[in-house]
Amino acid sequence: MNADIHALTGAYALNAIPEFERAEFERHLVECESCAQEVRELQATATRLGEAASEAPPPELKARVLARIAEVRQLPPVDDLGARRERRSGVPLATKLFGAAAAVFMVISVSLGVLLVRNGNELDQSRDQAAAMSNLLSARDARVVSGTAAGGLSGTVLLSRDRGQVMLLAGNVPAAPEGKTYQVWLMGEGAPKSIGLMVPDASGQASLLNTGGVGNAENIGVTVEPSGGSVAPSPDVVMQMALPA
Repeated sequence: MNADIHALTGAYALNAIPEFERAEFERHLVECESCAQEVRELQATATRLGEAASEAPPPELKARVLARIAEVRQLPPVDDLGARRERRSGVPLATKLFGAAAAVFMVISVSLGVLLVRNGNELDQSRDQAAAMSNLLSARDARVVSGTAAGGLSGTVLLSRDRGQVMLLAGNVPAAPEGKTYQVWLMGEGAPKSIGLMVPDASGQASLLNTGGVGNAENIGVTVEPSGGSVAPSPDVVMQMALPA
């Protein structure tokens, strides 16, 4: 292990670390609260992705999978010698695993989205959202935070300050009152910056991706505004979360 050990949080959260690395990383988690917190947040995000897109698989799916298993060539086990060869390949293991973690997020999001019974437009939106998540999570400085508002709204924020991107995934969002809409803001020094309007679907899920810069924003907030939005946030704040530095 080396300084790249901190980049293993995503892979560990998705059980993508080989056994020979897991024990050492878990010892690191005991001593590093920032990594432990990031692991908890990534695991919560993976759980929310599953809950948001869960759907009973078709009855014939199990039979198809079992039939295909018999045709798939099994890989040999990885031994210590193989692990050492991988370490000598010149590419840090942590970098490989962190890339794998982002890919796993992509597979989870797309696979669950495909299982949903949706019309064409909604399926396209689900795939676009999964691609945006995967792209954002691949950033070297990607961070994930989750929280729950007093009214039961839940939120997960994906952030990359290097890329100037932030994505809000919200759940348990009720329909906005008649003539009103939800507006999302970046807040910190100076005037709040609107990054768009957010409309929940029938299941109370909503998302918004901003690629126009994050600056020194310290918080992301959601307010209820008149239809069409406002130039400044109203006091009716339904959710506010601190952004990672």
